[in-house]
Amino acid sequence: MKLIKKQIDGQAETEVEVRYAKMDTEVIKLIERIEQTENFICGTDNGRQYKIRTSDIYYAESVDKKTFIYTKEAVFRSNLRLYQLIEILKADDFVQVSKFCLINMNALESIRTLFNSRLEAILINGEKVNVSRTYLTNVNMAFASKAGDSE
Repeated sequence: MKLIKKQIDGQAETEVEVRYAKMDTEVIKLIERIEQTENFICGTDNGRQYKIRTSDIYYAESVDKKTFIYTKEAVFRSNLRLYQLIEILKADDFVQVSKFCLINMNALESIRTLFNSRLEAILINGEKVNVSRTYLTNVNMAFASKAGDSE
């Protein structure tokens, strides 16, 4: 087996291509290992359950003791509490930004200060999420670690 690694500037996400002459057990096991690196969360929408890729989640919030997961296309309801989601998603670049909300740092476009000393996170889809000053340290640390990753 030959492994080729290539960094491509401006690439939005990691892409893996498996080339093989024959689909054998070694190739099948390799593909299974690669596919297992993607994490999923279950969510419901209109009475149907869906597997949601964690990389597709922009943010999650808790409203009236109900947890909602927001993606580019839809809003899903989760049976998990926000603190449970935080534990599951923190390894996938999610950061808590308020008592009731966490965001995917990969979906964060910018943060700005509002006139009343509040902060606002603007996501890549244009959605705006309030950032509590209490959790600003979390966001700054995540920004710093992301900057370190790109160097």
